[in-house]
Amino acid sequence: MYIPVARTRKTERYQDFMAEIDKIHDLLVAHSQKVLMAVHALKSASEAWQRGDREQLERLVEQTSDLEKEADSLRRSVARELSRSTLAHSKTELYRRLVHQTDDVADTAKQAGRFLLIIQDLLLPAELKSDLVKMTSLSQEAMGDAAEAIAHLSAPPERRFELVARISDLEETVDDIEFKMQQEASKLHLDNWSTVLFWRLIITVSSIADHVEDAADELLAYEGEL
Repeated sequence: MYIPVARTRKTERYQDFMAEIDKIHDLLVAHSQKVLMAVHALKSASEAWQRGDREQLERLVEQTSDLEKEADSLRRSVARELSRSTLAHSKTELYRRLVHQTDDVADTAKQAGRFLLIIQDLLLPAELKSDLVKMTSLSQEAMGDAAEAIAHLSAPPERRFELVARISDLEETVDDIEFKMQQEASKLHLDNWSTVLFWRLIITVSSIADHVEDAADELLAYEGEL
């Protein structure tokens, strides 16, 4: 059977294009899952900190750091693929922003874990510790929604819209807890250095959800590129 050459080449180009999209998407999914694992490790670390389990805290903070390094390696893999991509510039830049925003989540989780190590001997009210654990739990939930949305980039957008809205709600709840913790922290009788460290911890943990929401905003931008 005769197959026109032009049509064959067009089909091959389309297949190459789809293979390129699939490869980049697979890397984005792998990266988002690694970031989610890092946030989950931080949540577990905060729970170990809450109950005073020093050995477990140290192990989980190290795990968070290792996962952040693995996520960073995947981010660089995405960047390499995008650098030689034949995709439209707007789509390439969107993917680049998405992976950077998502990677910021893992970076911040690592920083938060290190702050937990520094202040592990600080005497704090049980309610404040519980609130911080709640922030890490909500941040993990938000990152889970972001990872799901990234995994279904090629699916119809309705589910992504729903996930992005949930992420925004979770981030707002984290902000409310942050404000409450700051109010309570201002009443504590701590030395200046301990006060600075604890406030840095609160702000760092809260910013995890901020970065997840930034990544979610890129998912909304993705819908504009369809």
